Amino acid sequence: MEKDTIIKIALTTVLAVYLVFALALTGTAERADRFSGVSINVVDSIGSGFVSDDDVARECGDIYSLIASVSRSEIDIDELEHRILDMPVVECANVASLCDGSLKIDVSPMVPVARVFDPSGQSYYINASGKRVVANARYHVDVPVVIGNFDSARIRAEQLLPMLSHIAADPTLNALVSTVTISDRGDIIIVPVIRGQVVNFGDTGSVKDKFDRLKTFYRKVMPVKGWNAYDTISVKWAGQVVASRREKSLGRMTLKTEESEFDFIDDLATMTPDADGFVDEDSIPNTKNNS
Repeated sequence: MEKDTIIKIALTTVLAVYLVFALALTGTAERADRFSGVSINVVDSIGSGFVSDDDVARECGDIYSLIASVSRSEIDIDELEHRILDMPVVECANVASLCDGSLKIDVSPMVPVARVFDPSGQSYYINASGKRVVANARYHVDVPVVIGNFDSARIRAEQLLPMLSHIAADPTLNALVSTVTISDRGDIIIVPVIRGQVVNFGDTGSVKDKFDRLKTFYRKVMPVKGWNAYDTISVKWAGQVVASRREKSLGRMTLKTEESEFDFIDDLATMTPDADGFVDEDSIPNTKNNS
């Protein structure tokens, strides 16, 4: 075999080997330029079921298929995070690229502080920042119920958020409060889980102080006076608790009836507290003629 022929064969062999390795390296580089995988972690601490892994994946444009078909540079991590945060059911989200080449998505569902019912029959959950998610049969969260037209000019549901957030952060209050509404006079009315009682909370001012007085009343006064002794409790006035004694046996409580009884306990003539700031309305003569 001639020398030139041997050289040509050798060069051809070297070139073929080079092409094989070059193609392999190109494929490896292409794969390295893509995310190796994606993990979605939904941290649902209260078991609301507001959002699932599949919900997040769909919101990200079918992220599982996306990372398999496009390069890293084509995936905007910040945009993905904003898209997830724009979901009404999401409280917070974090999207990060890990050192192992994968994409990690952590999501926390919205944590509601109340469920709002408006006069039209619409219902939605609201969180501490005012974010809303329409309530449906897919999920249910045990939180205080707020009833009223809170999109009117007089008051919005967001104005109740400091009070609702305080309730949500306090296990005792969270277990005590059943419903919150607004009376015709504009007072915040709390219906506790204790049957046959309502609490006139007044306005949204001095939230902690009012609840501290209410808890003290339930802890010190009610065990002594009896849990069915009073039908209306007011903490709207600073430094005191005013209670109206029950005059009828326990029956089906209607909020409208209870609201009509708030007028007489709001009169300043009844505001003569004892040393503990507690007023038993029944101890004041002719109180009910003050309305």
